[in-house]
Amino acid sequence: MHSAIGTDLPADFCQDMDNAHTLPASYYTSEVVFQYEKEHIFTHAWLCLCHASELAEINAYVTRKIVGENLVAVRGRDGTLRAFYNVCPHRGHELFKDSGIARNVVSCPYHAWTFKLDGELAVARNCENVANFNKADYNLVPIRVAEYAGFVFVNMDMDAPPVETALAGLDAHLKAVCPNVAELQVASRTITDTPANWKVIVDNYMECYHCAPAHPGFSSSVDSSSYTHTFHGNWTLQHGHSKSSEQGYSFDKEVNNQAFSGYWVWPCVMFNVVPGDDTMTVIYEYPVAAGLTVQYYEVLMKSKDVTPEQRNFITWATQTFRPEDLALVESVQRGLQSRGYRGQGRIMVDAARSGISEHGIAYFHRMVAGYYPRRDKEA
Repeated sequence: MHSAIGTDLPADFCQDMDNAHTLPASYYTSEVVFQYEKEHIFTHAWLCLCHASELAEINAYVTRKIVGENLVAVRGRDGTLRAFYNVCPHRGHELFKDSGIARNVVSCPYHAWTFKLDGELAVARNCENVANFNKADYNLVPIRVAEYAGFVFVNMDMDAPPVETALAGLDAHLKAVCPNVAELQVASRTITDTPANWKVIVDNYMECYHCAPAHPGFSSSVDSSSYTHTFHGNWTLQHGHSKSSEQGYSFDKEVNNQAFSGYWVWPCVMFNVVPGDDTMTVIYEYPVAAGLTVQYYEVLMKSKDVTPEQRNFITWATQTFRPEDLALVESVQRGLQSRGYRGQGRIMVDAARSGISEHGIAYFHRMVAGYYPRRDKEA
């Protein structure tokens, strides 16, 4: 790479989708690039933390670690949803552990500083004997939080545009396809430490060129001839008509929704509404390093108490379909580090933007490139 990150990309990178190539391999493997993306992408983006049901109860809280930051969202006693950096202002110890229902206050395990769930410092032992100590200076540091489209989003940039602006149209579209999205429950969660860059995982999601060879079950249900991928600003939609299949999606012919709708939301969360009226899968990416991403894979249903038929779907999704994708992205990450890889790959975009066209990758790479200071075309 050049001395300045991004200067090896032309100013018009991926603008011509029909002749597009991928980001250079170093953008997937370099820790310098990852740190740049942390500061310029992830600290300014609306990041999807969890489904809203996880924070529906008073005192419910959820923690997630994203690009080195431990974040917590909590439903206060007053019913207000708030989010903070999950760190004690005294010496930096983490406060909330995992997820659950908190007491009315949270106490730091290190020195027992105690905070209300609205972030206010309630108790700092011996503070009355410490010179010039002002409790108001040591409240938890807030971050922005919003409920949108049935999910909870956070943003470390207090000046970022509202989520309704950043992801305009997503709420209405998702609720039109899955009207009860906000009432769903997490019926299954699988957490994987995936040895792959976050962009490799998004790349894999953004095309169905690989579906036929790599996902026979999915391909038996979703009609690739009718498959489309459309762009809507900071989110995209992949849509395909479906048929019931024992190898993939099995559903009643009477259900209202007989299609697959896959939403990618910038930078790296995916909502999949599968055929039927009450089932979604969600892929949350929480980047750790250039070559490591923690992924939460959730199946959402009307109830956590699932029927035998729903259990069959969960088993297929988590034990067949999901491992297929994990194997793919892990292999790609290894291959990107090989001397045998030519540095960039051709993005296979066809003129018809067909179901197997990779124009979704070109769109994503164009967006990523926009966060880098690129060189002029003549340079």
